[in-house]
Amino acid sequence: MEIMGANSMSIKLNLDNEEYHLSPALSASGAKIIAQKSLAHYKYGEFKSSAAFDLGTATHTLCLEPHRSNTVWCGPETRRGKAWTERKEEAEAAGAILLTEAEYKIAHDMAKAVWANEEAAKLLTGDILIEPSVFVKDDVRNAELRCRPDAWRKDIAAIIDLKTTVDPSPSGFASQAGKLGYHIQDQFYRMCMALEGHEIDRFVFIAVGKEAPYCVGVYELDERSLQEGRAAVEVALDKFVMAQESGVWGYDFGELQTLQIPPYTFKFTNEQT
Repeated sequence: MEIMGANSMSIKLNLDNEEYHLSPALSASGAKIIAQKSLAHYKYGEFKSSAAFDLGTATHTLCLEPHRSNTVWCGPETRRGKAWTERKEEAEAAGAILLTEAEYKIAHDMAKAVWANEEAAKLLTGDILIEPSVFVKDDVRNAELRCRPDAWRKDIAAIIDLKTTVDPSPSGFASQAGKLGYHIQDQFYRMCMALEGHEIDRFVFIAVGKEAPYCVGVYELDERSLQEGRAAVEVALDKFVMAQESGVWGYDFGELQTLQIPPYTFKFTNEQT
């Protein structure tokens, strides 16, 4: 199913995750890599799956798409050994996510915690689309972009993004947001949706802790953070377009230069030395 947008592109519903990621259009993850690392990291870097990634994906499924809970499988106690390998092959063939027994319980507990939070539950109801795949074109830069919000609350013009985290407290999540570029994600998604003809008024993060008692925080970024995100998106898009035109996907160092070790590592000399 598709929802045609004002920019002659479309919003695709129920698009397979693998098919979505096959698109060469720039995603928010790509923009974050370009802005925070380099074009070379974006073009030539390799994605490595991990237990943490699988746990996060499973939690998203259980929380946002409970009707697909049968795609989250409980495996052996450990990821080592023949039993895990064989079960992993079965899961991959069935398009399922395999977790250890402990991870399986944690994923279910995190999903329950999210829905037990009144504010989070309220945000995840109403006129909502789960993981719509949005493909648009920035005509000014002649760049194709894509995004895949966790949830789009059409009735309140809001995007809801679920994050699993070690520390869901305000200070902990703020630190993670800056480090992992959530402010860039926020602004990139808003840009894509605006190009598609849908203004987004709110971008809300639901952060759930990975350890008991699975605390849940519900956050929006302030204007200063969003300004930084917008600037990062602009820089990333400009670099992306230039690289497409030139074929050069480089990074910002490589020539001989002189460095100074960080000031906090100086112990045996003073400033006057």
